[in-house]
Amino acid sequence: YDTPLPAGAESPYRDRGVEENLRLFDEMRKGVWDEGSCALRMKCDLRSDITSMWDLAAYRIKFEAHPHSKDEYCIYPTYDYTHCLVDSLENVTHSLCTLEFETRQAPNGPYYWLLDSLDLYKPITWEFARCNITYNVMSKRKLNTLVTRGYVNGWDDPRLLTLEGLRRRGYTPAAVNRFCY
Repeated sequence: YDTPLPAGAESPYRDRGVEENLRLFDEMRKGVWDEGSCALRMKCDLRSDITSMWDLAAYRIKFEAHPHSKDEYCIYPTYDYTHCLVDSLENVTHSLCTLEFETRQAPNGPYYWLLDSLDLYKPITWEFARCNITYNVMSKRKLNTLVTRGYVNGWDDPRLLTLEGLRRRGYTPAAVNRFCY
């Protein structure tokens, strides 16, 4: 390449060997490293116009109790690493995300790059502008809390603005599509 890499694009640790990376990852898992001092990154495309393709972070250290596994682990996979894998392995047909993830789910972004690299099924991705509707819970995290704690009768509860909740209210797919466009 004639053009030099942008400043900060290449990590000084990018060319470590597999054995050293495995040793460091094991140390991360055992809690040897401080939070924020070490991360596992994937070698991606440093020449990409999409900065999230510059050696995507896969795992980071976080000394915080997890809601399910408590303090069993101190390393966690990043959203960019797991989002596409979970979508693919769970056979999600359409992955819907708000616009802040648009470059990550672009055809040349990390979502498809990782799935291509692993030769996995690739869902269709759709990005949309965030929608807030007064007096309605829209956050997946908050909706999940309502469902898992039994405040509502499942994801298809007609009080929720989920697709299944809307269907139970009697809205047709055509009506939902008209609202979205």
